Amino acid sequence: MKGKDIIVNVSNTETRIAVLEDGKLIEFYLERAEQSSLVGHIYKAKVLNLISGLKAAFVNIGVDKNGFLPLNEIPFEEFAELIESEIELEQAYRPEEIKLKENQEIIVQVTKDSYGIKGPRVTSYISIPGRYVVLLINAKNIGVSRKIRQRRMREGLFRIGKQIKPEGMGLIIRTAAARARSDELKREVALLRQEWMRGLERAKASAPTLIYQEPDALIKTVRDIFNSEIRNLVIDSEFECRNILDYLSKVSPRMKSRVKLYTDPEPLFKRYDVEDQLRNVLERKIWLPSGGYIVIDQTEALVAIDVNTGKSSKEKQAERLALSTNLEALREIARQVRLRDIGGLVIIDLIDLQKKENIDRMVREFKSLIRDDRARYRIGGITSFGLLEFTRERSRTSVTHALSEPCVVCKGRGRIISRQSAVGYIERWFKNNGDTIRGKMVELKTSPRLADFLSLYHAETLAHLAKQYNLIVRITGDYSIANGDFKVVVL
Repeated sequence: MKGKDIIVNVSNTETRIAVLEDGKLIEFYLERAEQSSLVGHIYKAKVLNLISGLKAAFVNIGVDKNGFLPLNEIPFEEFAELIESEIELEQAYRPEEIKLKENQEIIVQVTKDSYGIKGPRVTSYISIPGRYVVLLINAKNIGVSRKIRQRRMREGLFRIGKQIKPEGMGLIIRTAAARARSDELKREVALLRQEWMRGLERAKASAPTLIYQEPDALIKTVRDIFNSEIRNLVIDSEFECRNILDYLSKVSPRMKSRVKLYTDPEPLFKRYDVEDQLRNVLERKIWLPSGGYIVIDQTEALVAIDVNTGKSSKEKQAERLALSTNLEALREIARQVRLRDIGGLVIIDLIDLQKKENIDRMVREFKSLIRDDRARYRIGGITSFGLLEFTRERSRTSVTHALSEPCVVCKGRGRIISRQSAVGYIERWFKNNGDTIRGKMVELKTSPRLADFLSLYHAETLAHLAKQYNLIVRITGDYSIANGDFKVVVL
């Protein structure tokens, strides 16, 4: 069994969460106040306009961009009174028959964050997730996670679900419920139902208004990922460690012993070799152990991945070399897609193979590699041109875009380290080297653009570092320093 650990680094500007499998980074989550996800939030929204060609509506949820609501994401029962005739009520549900009105108020939940120029995608099928179950507000069915494969266990959980399901609602039994007791499931269902009742009270206010908010990234990670497969959760913040233990006391006291507070002076991400692995997330070319490599190019519509043999020479026969390189590349691609949280259409340009059994083997291998990924996939197979096509569910901004921003020089054709990420690097540099320069006057040299950003938005962060290490810090803009880079000079 593979050993998994969750490593959490908390600073003044961001929370970084890394999931390691045998020491290798497989998932990464980043939370900043200005980049927090809206996925899971429930709003009382107001319909702004209807687009008949798209069979959708735009709704105001009270954020910068309007939500996009497809008509097939509206439960039929809620709008039966809006159907034009009684005959249509008896017919099968058709999205185009739902007649929304401008300025009408409607409860929606965010399913995808804003991406590029697109606003958040929303649905009227409301659900509130817990650690063991998901409460379906306007559905009545009961589902059991597909990752629970034992037939007897599935049937037992289904029976429990029927007993604890609130009237008029539905349930999805999550994977973590496989090791939970029935009383734990019942208690969580009651808590989720109370949460929804509180949301309905907030919904009495006029739209747009927030009526339910998902917890922060750290508690969501504990809720969704911290299960029996995880050996330890290591965190370097005493305050957040207490929050995690308080949450586990309510939902899973047995897991509290696996939470470890890290207090060593060596930075946590450095101790677990996460920092170096994380820098490779922004790399376009990734080398494979055999000497081959893959190249990842991401656009707004799709992601193209090219596979090359490079310097690989472990196989003398062309077919065997191509097969071994492709299989090795698919293993790395499955990891990178999950790590970078790449969504949408992905096209992999594999090295051409002649034998059908080898082509079929690659598809089977890829399906087994993505089995542990929580995102949904649709695999289209390998085309006659040697292209493997698949789609992966996208719910939030990819890690690549979260860690970088469009270059002001190339107008978005390339990527550079974002100013916010640079602040994180500067903060960690002082934490790693602050004791060696304690009591000194130092000059922080950066690009003029980053210097302005630090002065305007992070003066308090630098003041906190200066106080912590008894420093006098002077910020200087230097055109010879690249965007995102910096130098610290002791005066």
